[in-house]
Amino acid sequence: MAKTDNIVISSRIRFARNINNLPFPQKLVGNEPKLKELYDTVKEVCDSKFKNNMYYIPKLNNLQANVLIENHLISPLLCKSEYGGVVISADKTISVMINEEDHLREQCILEGYVLDAAYAKLLDIDKALRSKLDIAFKEGFGHLTACPTNLGAGMRASVMMFLPALTMTHTIDAIIRKMNDHGVAIRGVYGEGSTADGYMYQVSNQAAVGRSEQEILNIVKSVVEKLCDMEEQNRKTLLSRRGVDLEDEIMRAYGTLLFAKKISSQEFMRNIAMVKLGVDYGFIKQDIRVLNKLVTDTQKNTLCFNAGKELSVSDRDILRSRLVRETLTKKA
Repeated sequence: MAKTDNIVISSRIRFARNINNLPFPQKLVGNEPKLKELYDTVKEVCDSKFKNNMYYIPKLNNLQANVLIENHLISPLLCKSEYGGVVISADKTISVMINEEDHLREQCILEGYVLDAAYAKLLDIDKALRSKLDIAFKEGFGHLTACPTNLGAGMRASVMMFLPALTMTHTIDAIIRKMNDHGVAIRGVYGEGSTADGYMYQVSNQAAVGRSEQEILNIVKSVVEKLCDMEEQNRKTLLSRRGVDLEDEIMRAYGTLLFAKKISSQEFMRNIAMVKLGVDYGFIKQDIRVLNKLVTDTQKNTLCFNAGKELSVSDRDILRSRLVRETLTKKA
């Protein structure tokens, strides 16, 4: 197992693009001819590239929208858009949001530490969209975007990381402050303003102005690799300091997940983080990818959606525990 396998969860590339002579999404009135053209063209291009489903945000109910948010396929901001839409690939690695903060927010999310592969996959789709749309671009400024920090490449490169040791040794806050000074943001699971549930953090470039796409990739990769080295070293330090006490905490967490009849989202996140750490230490034999998928599958809206109905808190806790128990005891 590569050292990044139990540290890097996923890699994401996002492009922000806008259309010339079409008001920014916040200024749309809904009858602009270019608005319909935007929808039609995005769908046409995506159909030519991958199997997909298209959703109009105003037609989604709250449960449907929140499931897409929990799966990182749309942003909470898109849900507020009166003219919002999204095209999502059948394998859920690509989503093209329409009329979020910008006319287009294209993103590719792939499992593992594969920023270059995510970039190449999204770039192919971006080129196809650019060939059909009148993208706003100005020499000296680059891509014109709603937020000035996205000017230029209009690109965010981000990696979702699992950093329990850096958190438990109380070194993560100093790292966050230091990285902010170097133009890299370290935030919670759902980006700005969110918490690092389950010791999961998003690491991304803060601004695209004045940097090429390759420079952005190199900056983020450099930080991610440093964080991997630091996390790996801190895991060794944590084990040497706490020894059997740490192993006991990990195995108690595993026992809770295996035998609990009800478990809240917060308790699940605490325990699954310890189990993932236990896998890295070799105390527990589980597939990290399966454990990472459980984090999404046990979210409250996803549980309700898969159950086909709204569930009470108690019913969700019962269903969550059953799903976790069945997943952890399933034979490979």
